[in-house]
Amino acid sequence: MRLRTLGGLSLEGSGLGRPKPLLLLTYLTLEGPQARRLLGELFWPDASNPTNSVAVAVRQIRQAVPGVLQDDGVRVWADLPCDALDFERAVRAKQPEAAFELYQGAFLDASELLEWGTELEEWAYAKREALAEALRETALAFAEQQAALGQFERSAVWVERAIRVLGAPEPDPEFWVRAVPLLLAGESPLLEESRRRAAEWDLKLEGNVETARARLRQSFVGREVELARLRHLPAGRWAWIKGGSGLGKSSLLRQLPGQLLPGRSGLPYATLEPLLEHVIQRGDQALLLRHLATQEGIWLLDHWENMDEESRMLLAKLHDLGTRATVVITSCGEPSFSVDERLDLYPLSAQELTAFPGALEATAGLPSLLNAWLRSEPVDTALDTRIQGLSLQTQRLYAALTLLESPDLPLVRQALDLTAPELALALEELLKGGFVEPSGEVRGQAAARRILAARPTIEAELALRIARQLNVAVALPFFQKARALWEESDLRQVEKSYQAWAEQALQRGFPLKAVEALREAPSSERLSLLHARALERAGQFKEALLTLTDLPVTPEASALKGALYWRLGQPDLARQHAKVALDGEDEARAEALNTLANLDFQQGEYGSAEKHYRRAATLWQTLGDNARWAGVLNNRAAALSAAGEDAEAAFSQALQAAGDNLAVRALTTMNLGQVRERRGDLAGAVQAYQDAASLAEEAGSLNTSAKVWNNLGALYHRNEQLPEASHAYAQALTLAKKGGEKLLLGTILANLAELTGDHEAFEEALRLIEKSGNPTVVARYQAEYQAFIARSPRGAQA
Repeated sequence: MRLRTLGGLSLEGSGLGRPKPLLLLTYLTLEGPQARRLLGELFWPDASNPTNSVAVAVRQIRQAVPGVLQDDGVRVWADLPCDALDFERAVRAKQPEAAFELYQGAFLDASELLEWGTELEEWAYAKREALAEALRETALAFAEQQAALGQFERSAVWVERAIRVLGAPEPDPEFWVRAVPLLLAGESPLLEESRRRAAEWDLKLEGNVETARARLRQSFVGREVELARLRHLPAGRWAWIKGGSGLGKSSLLRQLPGQLLPGRSGLPYATLEPLLEHVIQRGDQALLLRHLATQEGIWLLDHWENMDEESRMLLAKLHDLGTRATVVITSCGEPSFSVDERLDLYPLSAQELTAFPGALEATAGLPSLLNAWLRSEPVDTALDTRIQGLSLQTQRLYAALTLLESPDLPLVRQALDLTAPELALALEELLKGGFVEPSGEVRGQAAARRILAARPTIEAELALRIARQLNVAVALPFFQKARALWEESDLRQVEKSYQAWAEQALQRGFPLKAVEALREAPSSERLSLLHARALERAGQFKEALLTLTDLPVTPEASALKGALYWRLGQPDLARQHAKVALDGEDEARAEALNTLANLDFQQGEYGSAEKHYRRAATLWQTLGDNARWAGVLNNRAAALSAAGEDAEAAFSQALQAAGDNLAVRALTTMNLGQVRERRGDLAGAVQAYQDAASLAEEAGSLNTSAKVWNNLGALYHRNEQLPEASHAYAQALTLAKKGGEKLLLGTILANLAELTGDHEAFEEALRLIEKSGNPTVVARYQAEYQAFIARSPRGAQA
């Protein structure tokens, strides 16, 4: 069974033929899990009950093809082979033949467009153009590779295929700037037609065959031994290419088949985002690792030092876990872990340059200089001096391309306000000088960035121009470089960029990164509220409350204040703010109900707490926030248990809601252990704590793991199993130090001090607990300290 979307729409091997269910199946297959409510709004915007329409369509699909749809009560997703997914994989793997074989026509070509909503139709057309453009770029890039090898006629054939891609929009001027020289070098019959189409953009792309061929011919020389070793790496092997700047690491990668992944800073997992696809939004590290471990192919990771820290950490763990993919990494430094193949790059040898008399003497075998030498450029002039020799307009184009992780000529043209002919002339100058690849990729980008950074005014001005052209989700790093140049008209986009970046960081489970970014954000009510939420998620409750101080009273702010006052041990204020928040939208109400439930639980009103938890859970489920939904179900189960009812079924429901969110499962299992301990089932409690510890460790949740080991230590302590208690407390202490939560660290130190009879250690623990600002917890531990003193030998002597 296979979903066919390229050149039509059908589910081969099934009887499903109605267009709307097929289109729904296509959307779920390509876009991943979706909330039923959102699907209803997208597919049936005019229906009186869109959610019911979704249910009908889902039922039709399940009847026709059982097992193809899955759901968790809120979201629906599909899992089946699809030609568009296979096509995207072929494009990422740089397999143009396979991509063209899969592309049997435009996306959803000749499909029924009747009764489509506007948003759904826009999605379909945008997807159609994106897939067609991806095929066109794949063909053009392959044509450039063939030209570099001297295969000019074959190169021209691939350009012709790129021009004729069905469903693609009209090519932009940048396409013709790259395509016409290839057609000229290959003496293609489409050359004149292409020149006419380029002329519509005021582009005059003249020249002769020999000049075009000389420009396009291969500049990659040598490295045959390294290429042979890398091309024969078996699946699952890891290779590390070490070499200084200018030794050709990136050029070597570009000669290999596979998916090129340039090192990117910024959001967590920015470098690995193309591999992580939909699962990146789940934020659960164990899930990301499992996803990567099952992927096949060849991953070409360029510039280890430039990668975001989270991608590096994930790769290190993936290396220990093992993967089906072949992984090749370039770096200026030593391998960060043991690898199967290590290649140290040095200047090219005399033997490798035999075919180029004089090259070794002129360039010392440095690939970055050799490229210029092969184009008859002087190599004894520093890169900075060479840049100054460019026209001002070309310098600006070069600097703008230097700022980008991947070349985007249309974006840069808009940012610099260039006409198509101006861009073509500037790009021509850069190509002649060997500064960039035909695609616009900057050669020796690290050095170029250092030079640009030494001119902060120019860097900031260009960064601001680029930021203004970008989607807010990716514009933040450019706005940050240009902070001193922001104008009043930029502030709205700046605010949206900070908001998008921070929300994604929170979604991926990195509240501290969101906090760091938002500290420097411009002042606004929206960002202040988001900053406070990030602080709350990071456990910095006092600072979060302080951030909310000057904000106007809104249900959203009140809901967060209620949660914070509860955490800081001020129940009256917590209840006051939570009640105000009940008049807000669903998210504020859910937060408020959760706080009221926590307050009721704290006061022993377990029946009322259970009702509030149940209502909060319903709202979180409706909002599609699975983590909060599962967390509240966990609290509800604890309330039932405290009320003397059997809560095993409630905890099972919470675990089921948690799904593959290991951190939430760990917390729920820990609470189950506490319930079993209270009812005297010590063996069951120990088992639950051990299971929770394993889940927390796999999830990488340090604080939860520390709490579990502390609970286990306390259980052993109360039952006078002192060696076991000492071991558990030690584990908890190690994890708490890494997690950094002062209250938790103080609690564990106090327990350990009581176990060892260490007065001084208990006093230090009490100081840490007092810093938490929670008077209830402080009072409890002060009382425990007095009891500890009274029963200790030192206290008895006094």
